[in-house]
Amino acid sequence: MDFIDRQVRFAVWMQSAGAVSLAPRDRCISGGSMLKNISLNILFVVSLLITSGCRAENLSPSTTRQVEAEVMEAFRGLVEASRSLDANRYFGYFNKEKFTGLGADGKVWHSINNLEEIISTGFPAVEKIMSLEFRNVKVTVINQSTAILVNEYDETILLKNKNIVKQSGGGTQVWTKSERGWKLVSISASDAR
Repeated sequence: MDFIDRQVRFAVWMQSAGAVSLAPRDRCISGGSMLKNISLNILFVVSLLITSGCRAENLSPSTTRQVEAEVMEAFRGLVEASRSLDANRYFGYFNKEKFTGLGADGKVWHSINNLEEIISTGFPAVEKIMSLEFRNVKVTVINQSTAILVNEYDETILLKNKNIVKQSGGGTQVWTKSERGWKLVSISASDAR
């Protein structure tokens, strides 16, 4: 597998993880490594919440349900932008000034530019998303303006070079609400295979 094909696979993977998605690495991750990735993702999110001063609030059940519904609506928009390979609409769901993230390869993104590089090469290399399914999607509300969404996914992609990429994994997303609506400030991903 050549360098470009690996880059495309990684970008496709990131896009479907909600972290982006457009291609995973070309090696399998063992159960121990998967557990390590998940543990690192959880540690990352907890650290982010502690350092950002977020704290759980005693929200009414109706407020909690409203926040969950709003975040799920934003997530559905992000997924639809991924399925349609619309990079502009996809990046419309990100807070570009405050974004940071962690890829399944263990590399940290200190700005949206790192993620944009992956997507800008990955989306154009995809002929079509054959399937993209999410399961175990859960929104945890931290307060009225912060929520964490976790998910697992399976995706099959047809690349323009006619290679088919199948990938599975999970993602963690930190959403914040501003005057521009719900935006992603952080994503991290795990590769299941």
